[in-house]
Parts: sequence; structure tokens; C-alpha cells
Amino acid sequence: MTIYLAICDNNIADRKQLERLLSREKDKRLKDNYDVLYIDSFGSEEALMATPIKYDIFFVDVTEGAANGMEIAKKLRQRGIIAPIVLCQSTINYSSYVNAPEEIIYIEKPINAGQISHLTDVALEWAKRKTPLIEARSQKETRFIKHDELVRAIPLDKFLTRLCLSDGDYLDVTDSISSVARQCESYGCFIKCRKDLVNVHHIESVSAGGFRLSNGDIVRYYITQKNAIIRTMACNLRSSERH
Repeated sequence: MTIYLAICDNNIADRKQLERLLSREKDKRLKDNYDVLYIDSFGSEEALMATPIKYDIFFVDVTEGAANGMEIAKKLRQRGIIAPIVLCQSTINYSSYVNAPEEIIYIEKPINAGQISHLTDVALEWAKRKTPLIEARSQKETRFIKHDELVRAIPLDKFLTRLCLSDGDYLDVTDSISSVARQCESYGCFIKCRKDLVNVHHIESVSAGGFRLSNGDIVRYYITQKNAIIRTMACNLRSSERH
């Protein structure tokens, strides 16, 4: 299992100590369970907020600047981040706040190896339950998007694919259309329409040999793709009826 952990601490010594503890936990789990831990460490809110959706747990203690650790936790929740947040208490008693967001874990510094092991288990359980995200790597940045945000993927070149998103934005990612299709396969709601990949949940109407999508695009399919398209649409219809 792959687990993504984020540290946000403006105290350099505390941040480095937490990095060391997590690195030891990383080595132990890779040897014992083959779990892979990715650890990213930040010294400010701005750096943390670049791609917070990718993380399975946050270790936060910011006591200087415009926002302290509790305010950062609130901002994460306001952005829809529901992964566990650990507020590491040093000079600020975060547990004394009366308007704290839900699902916050409070822990006193210094943190020991046993606590790190337990909190990594918390992150592991979250990672097992969460809906996986699609990794979109462009030349300038990497974004993580939810599968229902992806309307259509269009191959532009052998290793360049355009992702059309539900908010009208698009990303040109440095992946082949087959690589994008492999990422999307587990969701069970994507179909091939000629060379494009289409999310059936964004189909608004049907025309002869094609569909109109929620973003206004018209896509066509090969007749040889028709049976696979029907099977995928039928499976998604049954799934929506169950829920």
C-alpha cells in the first residue's frame, strides 16, 4: 500500500526530528509489510496548500506567521480535505480551541516512535478507504483530480493527452492515452470513443453514432466499440440504482 504523509512545521528542528522518525517508520514498513511511505515536508502554509488532496495524513504545528496550525487545519477542511489531521502541540494548546473542525488528532511534542507507528496505521486505514485520485502530470505541475471531474481525455500526441475537466478547465498531461485509461480503469465508468476516453456520467444525450457531453463536446465511436460501451453504461446504471 502507498501512503502519502505531509509535515507542516515552521520549527526547523522539530520538522527535521519528525522527518527522521517517519523515515525510520518508512524503512521498517517497507521491510516488514512492503508498504511505501512518501513523506513531504513543508515549512509554511503556502507550500502545503499546493496539492493537499494527495495526502493521507497531515502533521501540523505552525506557531508563526498569519495562520497557526489550527487555522491551517480549518482551511484544509474548508477545501474539502477529510484526511486525518494531527495537530502537534508545542507553544500553542490547539485542543483548547472551542471552534475546531471535526476529526482532529491532538498530540503533545516531542512525538515518539510508538506514536508515529500508530498514526501511520491511522493513515493506512484512511488510504484503504479513500477513493483513489487520478494523477495528472503536466510539464509545469502535478495535480490530483477526482474521477468525476474528468469529462474526456483526448490524445494529442504519443505521450501527450488533454484532460477536459467538469469546471471547463483542461490539462495537457505528459502521459499516453493508454496510460490515462489504465489509471481510470478501476472506476468502471470510462469508455473508449474512437481514440478518446469518455466518462459515461458526463453523457447528456445520444445521437447517431455518438454522444453530447456535459461540456458541450460531441464525441463519436466506432461501431466495433458499441458493445463495450453498452456494457459499461449498463453496469453504471445498475450501480446507480443500487445506491
